[in-house]
Amino acid sequence: MGIETTIFNGTVSHVRFLPKKHKFNYKVYSMLFEIDRLEETGESNYLFSYNKFNLFSFFNKDHGDKDGTHPKIWIRKIAKKAGVEIKNTKIFCLCYPRVLGYVFNPISVWFVYSKSNLEMLVYEVRNTFGEDHSYVFKMKNKSTKFSHKSKKLLHVSPFISMNGRYQFSTNLEKGNVSIVIKEISDEKHLLTASFVGKGSIFNDKNLFLNFILYPLLTIKVIYGIHFQALILWLKNIKYVKHKKSSLSKVSYNNKYSKKNDRKNI
Repeated sequence: MGIETTIFNGTVSHVRFLPKKHKFNYKVYSMLFEIDRLEETGESNYLFSYNKFNLFSFFNKDHGDKDGTHPKIWIRKIAKKAGVEIKNTKIFCLCYPRVLGYVFNPISVWFVYSKSNLEMLVYEVRNTFGEDHSYVFKMKNKSTKFSHKSKKLLHVSPFISMNGRYQFSTNLEKGNVSIVIKEISDEKHLLTASFVGKGSIFNDKNLFLNFILYPLLTIKVIYGIHFQALILWLKNIKYVKHKKSSLSKVSYNNKYSKKNDRKNI
């Protein structure tokens, strides 16, 4: 398979087409972590720690159930419900790390492999209201990793209604990654959000270089979200009041339930 813990430098892009055109690009980096090797990664790099403060770090409480338990437990529960065999698998998470103790991840993408085969993808989406929803897709064949869809189930932007659906396109290779999400509303292409990155070795040299090139990246992420929201407001884009979701926090291949119907997850 050849995929391993990696730093991906690239560009986050958003293009909105309706009701007015709006676009922006940011140079960023994301990190792909092999979940079973987080402790080893922390021990072999001075500038990265697992569940400890450092220049860069990964904390269990930032993902999954967000209660400090290992996110692999969360992935296993999801895999079981999705009908994915979890034995002899490798689990990877593409996300922003904590930088000097702070992080906000609008989306983390989880890859579950069996040998060299991609078995499951999980898009763990967060909004600035403290909510999250994970869109789970069981891979049926090779083509599904490039095209899968879901009804929109989490209020993300205060300038976009819940009347829409997502089209996900994802590809991960040893040296390259691309995540493309199209949002369709009322059968019209509303926006496209993407991250495209090129991989580099995960080591202290590259960690320090990224800190110098993009200081306080994760603060930049949350600042950028609010700054772009201000621009949309100045463009008189309609404000959509946030309503807390009554749906479960996990959906499977576009199937979801009410919170009080949730079982085992």
